[in-house]
Amino acid sequence: PITASTTITWTYSDGVNSSNQNQSINIQDTTAPVADVSTLPTINAQCSVASLTAPTATDACVGSVVGTTNATFPITASTTVTWTYSDGVNSSQQNQTVTIADTTAPVADVSTLPTVNAQCSVASLTAPTATDNCAGTITATTNTIFPITASTTITWTYSDGVNSSKQNQINRIQDT
Repeated sequence: PITASTTITWTYSDGVNSSNQNQSINIQDTTAPVADVSTLPTINAQCSVASLTAPTATDACVGSVVGTTNATFPITASTTVTWTYSDGVNSSQQNQTVTIADTTAPVADVSTLPTVNAQCSVASLTAPTATDNCAGTITATTNTIFPITASTTITWTYSDGVNSSKQNQINRIQDT
């Protein structure tokens, strides 16, 4: 096959005499690659996407073309990734939706917090921790005002900025 622009010389011969005629062949790639799938699947993740499998397209001249993107990985927020298919002359683009939705609350590191027993008051407590699927270790917060001078239940809140969970801790103040 002829794959580049060229001039062909045709020779006509009657067995004794011959003549030549030139024919110009212009090869121009004017068709961009066509994506192999019409719609790329939406990618759903909890925290981030470390990488994506590059989609492909088919080009009339070069065959299979692998998409490229300038997306920065890991992807940590919902976005649209633009894939570009280029045959070196023409290009086409296709979008892919990436949805990051943290739907899991932090999980307390211990199932039950120990009861605190004190004589007169509790000046402070070490905040408990939880593990979050996206943020890692979460230190609890509380609205309790210290010092605690009467028996009460403290509610600790673990928040990853999107989801939260709570855990109670009993505090007994007894003058023995």
